[in-house]
Amino acid sequence: MEVIGQADERDFFEALFPRAHPERLAEAMPSARKKQEVPLWFILAANLSLKLHQENSFLAFERVVRCGGLLAALPPDLATKHLDLKTRQWALQCQGFNDKNSYDRATPCDQDTLRKALRDVAADRWLEWFNGPVQQVFQEYGYFDPEGLFIGDASYLFVQTTRLRRQRRDVVRCAQSPRRLRQTQCGAAAPRASGALLQMGESAAPARDAYVYAAVALLPGNAHEVGPFFELVEQFVQIAGKGVIKWLIIDRALLMAHA
Repeated sequence: MEVIGQADERDFFEALFPRAHPERLAEAMPSARKKQEVPLWFILAANLSLKLHQENSFLAFERVVRCGGLLAALPPDLATKHLDLKTRQWALQCQGFNDKNSYDRATPCDQDTLRKALRDVAADRWLEWFNGPVQQVFQEYGYFDPEGLFIGDASYLFVQTTRLRRQRRDVVRCAQSPRRLRQTQCGAAAPRASGALLQMGESAAPARDAYVYAAVALLPGNAHEVGPFFELVEQFVQIAGKGVIKWLIIDRALLMAHA
């Protein structure tokens, strides 16, 4: 069974596209291509679709497109998806973004295009994009609640490597979450690994019942998160301006190390 249904994903993208979120986020999205044949907004949307289905392999893109609702939210001249009454299978017709293919397309772009679009950009450029332009878009669309209550937290991130089967990587995160603090459980299984910043606020639109990461940093497993965490806080203040963070709640590990 899929993690998210076709109708749910279609509703998600139909609500997302009219607000121009992908286009605005893609304006400063990093790319290694001199000629952008596939628009960055679609690369971003395609990756969102993969994550909605909890897929980490780009090889799953065609299957996700076939069973998901992304194509249903795209303009008909770009892609269509309908159930063939004879074969009882989903029929996909995609125009694509260039005229290089002479055969019918099953997806608007190839999965390898998505893979190279992410792989060919250095990790630090993705972090700079997320911690800078993405936060400006979040602020533009009202994701940061006026109450300005943020929470600092920490966690571990495990990644597969060629040297070690499981190697720890630290993550420093900043995020925004709903206001009802008494009903929100924010804990750290491993506080020494990283820090996260969550903003509490039910009145934050359009993210009333969710939190938004406001910054992220990847650290070596033997690095402490305190210095990078407060650097992220200072960077966020420079991006969003003073007064957005009114209260900063951090756990004891961050507080004692900072003191």
